[in-house]
Amino acid sequence: MPPLNDYQALYAFFIVFVRCSAAVMSSPLFGAQNTPVQIRVFTSFALSAALSMVVRANVGEAPAHLGGMLMALLNEVGAGLLIGLLLQLTIHFATMAGSFLDLQIGLGMSQTLNPVLGIQVSVMGQFKTMLAIMCFLAMNGHHIVIQAIVKSYQTAPTLTAGHLGLIHNGIMQLIAQGMIISVQIAAPVLGVSMIIDAALGLMSKALPQLQPIQIGTPAKLGLGIAAVSMSLPALVGATTAGVARSTELLGRIFGG
Repeated sequence: MPPLNDYQALYAFFIVFVRCSAAVMSSPLFGAQNTPVQIRVFTSFALSAALSMVVRANVGEAPAHLGGMLMALLNEVGAGLLIGLLLQLTIHFATMAGSFLDLQIGLGMSQTLNPVLGIQVSVMGQFKTMLAIMCFLAMNGHHIVIQAIVKSYQTAPTLTAGHLGLIHNGIMQLIAQGMIISVQIAAPVLGVSMIIDAALGLMSKALPQLQPIQIGTPAKLGLGIAAVSMSLPALVGATTAGVARSTELLGRIFGG
């Protein structure tokens, strides 16, 4: 904690606290809806107290007027939200993959509250979200958030108009790649579902008295869950790839 009589140190702490708060509130795990607000505030305060001394030289001088202070605050909020939301997209890709799976195995109508995102999601979406967060922690994703904050001050303390194009193009590429990853995660179940549908179509032609729905629904559910269990390693690779792409994009935006 900086001394109270050091105006520049207090300004650096306050500015870093704003960026850390925005990053923590919007990042995976830290920004989860079921994480108590007290823990989020304490985490932001602790990170700010530690990092303000490290990045103080990169913060710059305190603005001399109110307009400059407001612009500095908006810059800090924008940079912090950018760091957190880019990493948060990876978790949403896993949730999206789970929703694709539920549509194929007959669980699309089953909804449960996701405590991390604070929204209603399908059963497999909930499962994939929790698994992605475990992978995020296993690869020290919480450290990546801290490293991104420090690097952002070292390379580009202030976001400029030149960053807007990078941010727009990078986010569009990240979303497109995330959609592809989501489909790849769901591909085994999609393949099983197509095979079952084709088999039921042939059986209904050969045996007109057969009721396909009586056989198809249990078959899709059982074989779909089996395919999900066999494709779990793919989620680990997808989560790792998603976080790596988010980190790479942050590096490009902040000049790393």
